[in-house]
Amino acid sequence: MKALIIAAGNGTRMQTVIRGRHKSLMPLLGLKIIERVILGAKEAGISEFVIVTGYKGEKLQGFLGNGTKYGISISFVQNDNWEKANGISVLVAQKYFRENFVLLMGDHVFSPKTLIRIQRLKLKQHECVLAIDKNLDSVCDVSDTTKVMIKDGKAIALNKNLESYNGYDTGMFVCSPYIFKVLEKSTKLDKNSLSHSMRVLISEGKLRTLDIKGSLWADCDTWEDIKFAEKKLLKNLSKPADGILSKKFNRKVSTFITRFLIKTPITPNMISVFIPVLAILTFFLLSKGTYPWLIFGGLMIQFLSIIDGCDGEIARLKFMKSFLGAWLDPILDRYVDMILIAGMAYGYWNTTNNNFILFMAIIVIFADVLQDYMSSKFFMITGKKLTSSFDFPFKRDVRMLILALGAITGQILASFLIFAIAAHIKAAVKVVNAKRINDQLKTAFEPKKFSHFIKVPNDK
Repeated sequence: MKALIIAAGNGTRMQTVIRGRHKSLMPLLGLKIIERVILGAKEAGISEFVIVTGYKGEKLQGFLGNGTKYGISISFVQNDNWEKANGISVLVAQKYFRENFVLLMGDHVFSPKTLIRIQRLKLKQHECVLAIDKNLDSVCDVSDTTKVMIKDGKAIALNKNLESYNGYDTGMFVCSPYIFKVLEKSTKLDKNSLSHSMRVLISEGKLRTLDIKGSLWADCDTWEDIKFAEKKLLKNLSKPADGILSKKFNRKVSTFITRFLIKTPITPNMISVFIPVLAILTFFLLSKGTYPWLIFGGLMIQFLSIIDGCDGEIARLKFMKSFLGAWLDPILDRYVDMILIAGMAYGYWNTTNNNFILFMAIIVIFADVLQDYMSSKFFMITGKKLTSSFDFPFKRDVRMLILALGAITGQILASFLIFAIAAHIKAAVKVVNAKRINDQLKTAFEPKKFSHFIKVPNDK
């Protein structure tokens, strides 16, 4: 499916900030706004774009080029009547679309997952679908947001001045070419806005809606909107898989650091390589086995746990995710963990001559590796995640904290014992969960048993 992006306006409400620049070229956490729109759509599977320009169109075209640097193709259409409402910008691109297409705003950022969902919808003849947000606390400026009244999955009213509404227009559509016929009729009546054309579709019962269900989106129409969008993007970096400590502390600190790193040339791979280097330096601090080196080493362990989230955050914010990075990251994590455990064990042995710590270090390293191995192996075999409503909270964030506290307090052996016991409790919980899921799969694939035979009548 192709995408049409309208980016012709002059950003009147932001002129005091942009000072003659194109609004879509304003920076937003390391990328221009228009880049976020394009790369978000690319992640949703779109590779062909038509961008309608108007005000400062040559600047926008000069920055984006033909799309080669993004691995896509871009065609540009100039709207010489850009001072008028945005429906004209859609209409001037008519010749590029003979089938259903995605329609996006050049100043609205969004979650690629929403765009994937909306593209999968099967539209009836002449229908369009609008992504709406039913969370009425999700915008910065309610007065300037287009409101929608939804009933039974269809829009029944759409306007910025609606008094009764239950959703917001997110600026993401999938349209059939029928929209151009509606726009032609509307513009002849000097009704030039896209919203007016959508109201025509509403009157014909042809504007469906898709609830984004809390997914990220933001309209960057003012400087305040951009700052609001930054907060939403950073908040959206949390992952369901985050451990309890990550959710409450680590992720907040890592996103604070990421806010600054995102504005630099630093890449996720640089951070991924830098962390093991820091781990080696931390090994030498811990290997001293005495204060104040243990305190410094313990603080470094927790710091490494925090910045471990930065590479993934930058990758998601800059659309730099890769299969190689996703595969390599947990492998490097295991190297880091083993280096830190080895440093603690060597420092303790060097100062106490207690050989038992070496045995415990082996047990702890084994327990650490076992955590991820059990889950990944189960997924490889069954295609199911090893989860349940009850889960023992012992993810890497907690494991690293135990090691950090052990180093800071000088209780290396005690921290290893706690680590090993907790890890094997977690392993036992995973075995129970694996048994439960296995039983469910076995039941699902068992042939149904009949209490009687089905009689087949004889043909006569």
